[in-house]
Amino acid sequence: MKYAQNYREALEGRFKEGPLVLYEDGDVAALFPPRKADLNKGECGSAAILAGYGSWGAPLMAVGAALRSGAGYTELWLPHTESAETDEMHRTVFSAKYPACIVKFYAGGPFSAKAIAFGMGAGADPAVKEMLEALLTTYENGALVLDADALNAISANKMHDLLKRRGCSVVVTPHPKEFSRLSGRSVYEILSDPAVYARAFAEEYGVTVVLKSHRTVITDGKRIAVNTTGSPALAKGGSGDTLAGFLAGTIARGLAPFEASVASSYILGRAGELAARDLGEYSPDASDVTARIPAAIKGLYEA
Repeated sequence: MKYAQNYREALEGRFKEGPLVLYEDGDVAALFPPRKADLNKGECGSAAILAGYGSWGAPLMAVGAALRSGAGYTELWLPHTESAETDEMHRTVFSAKYPACIVKFYAGGPFSAKAIAFGMGAGADPAVKEMLEALLTTYENGALVLDADALNAISANKMHDLLKRRGCSVVVTPHPKEFSRLSGRSVYEILSDPAVYARAFAEEYGVTVVLKSHRTVITDGKRIAVNTTGSPALAKGGSGDTLAGFLAGTIARGLAPFEASVASSYILGRAGELAARDLGEYSPDASDVTARIPAAIKGLYEA
């Protein structure tokens, strides 16, 4: 590990000591230890990806990444339609896309998965707010990863107090504009020192913050890590959905939210680097990055 006193030192590569931690391959490899020979899927946890009423492409990208996380089970939960035939068609289509994923339908829960990711492509339907309220007040089995439209719903409906009163661990994964709406600070202010503002939010609400940017900041309000992997190839839609799914799966297999957030950010960044190496910085899409997650994990042990 490397240590920096502040975010600027971290960006400039000045490492001595300090509260900011930069993980290296060996540190992250410890979060992906060798698996015992007699391991079974029941010991590896279950991750649930919840779709909303907007785009279903986003939760599908999250599913693809969750399937490569090491979780024992990956579930895709879809909202019921008014037609049983339509529901069955959706189940068939999504099962064909990812046959290893368990496709289910929800009507507000309950959920038994060890980690749930929600918000990717969920849209702005009032049902998103209702589902978010239900998750924050009734889900107690593990950790909730909130991304994209779930974060927008918190901001738009002033649901911040629910973050303090929730029954589970929570990880929020905003980009700077989403974090601006969440925190009430300008994007310019946030980018001036993202570590300071992310830590303050995490401390106030008791959550883990993954503030996505060129150098993603991860903090639980006490510890602060700055991720050093990544590529401009990740600067496109779908990258955040992929991170949310992989993060949910990584929590499901047994890591605590902070460690899982560090590991997931590092691996997705490295997968983006591999995609850029193979395909250039312009052309890779989220599926190209997801396809390189196995090589990114394997590479931890070969460095």
